[in-house]
Amino acid sequence: MVTRCLKILFLIVLCLALRSGYAAEKLIADYGGHAGFQSATWVGRDLGIFAKHGLDVEIVMITGAARSVAALLGNSTNFSTGSATGPLAAAVRGSDIKILAASYNKFPYAFVAKPEIRTPKDLRGKRVNILNYGGSNDLALQLALKEWGMKLTDIQVIIGGDAPTRMCALMAGRIDATILSPPHLTIVAKAGYRILADMGDMSANFTQSSLYVKGSALRENRDRVKRFLRGYAEAIHVIKTDRVRTMKVFANRMRIDDPETVRTTYEYFAPRFSFPPRVNLDGVRDTINFYAEQNPDFKNRKPEEFIDQSLMDELEKEGFFKKLGS
Repeated sequence: MVTRCLKILFLIVLCLALRSGYAAEKLIADYGGHAGFQSATWVGRDLGIFAKHGLDVEIVMITGAARSVAALLGNSTNFSTGSATGPLAAAVRGSDIKILAASYNKFPYAFVAKPEIRTPKDLRGKRVNILNYGGSNDLALQLALKEWGMKLTDIQVIIGGDAPTRMCALMAGRIDATILSPPHLTIVAKAGYRILADMGDMSANFTQSSLYVKGSALRENRDRVKRFLRGYAEAIHVIKTDRVRTMKVFANRMRIDDPETVRTTYEYFAPRFSFPPRVNLDGVRDTINFYAEQNPDFKNRKPEEFIDQSLMDELEKEGFFKKLGS
């Protein structure tokens, strides 16, 4: 009798293990680069948080909001985590895309220049390098120029290069200024380059790191999307509360050996992450209003048209965020 019971128990455990294996759905999510504000998917993947929610998530780097959106719409990825500029631009043209959440609702950049450039006015005629047109770099640049009373035509805009490439170009003297965030900002500041402005202190709000999906995925695979959102939110909570484990992920993903640089990078970003990761509607509204000055498609559009907060509302109602915080 005991032997028979043990056999039955073994079969039950085996079935549960097999079910657990099949439940780990294989998915692809992107991240935009090697800056700390892009770390929610790193932490979710590297610390096994997505796996905990039954998802086998591969993460891939795709630089630039436009490329991130193209990969999502082309079914090369299942989840995208770029700035809100990409999904807004796509959705306003009719693409089926929805922003679900945001881990970072501030500009994470500083405007950094050669030491001899002392004020924004000294940028006139100078070479300023950004990642691409239409993304958060572009928007940050244009908003900074607006606050300084300058125009885009006052400078030479150089397009191309992720943060490490732009940092090297600045230090090699090939450009005069660029937009960076830690750890690259920390490195150039130590080397004597001048920080003209911390864009996180600008008057404009901005949804820098958002989570967005195809609307069809939300309709057809709602439970899967909800589980990913759980993992995403839990990763953000870990970033804000678990310094040791998060710094290990930062050091590995950013390929930084210097503990001091890792520490300052963590301390710069961790407090600025949004938990729960709700989209700041003011940030989306400011972005829409800015683009409406150049593109009539954005005129009279409201943030609620582009954002689906229903899953965030469900998790809030279920007490998921409170449980993580307890």
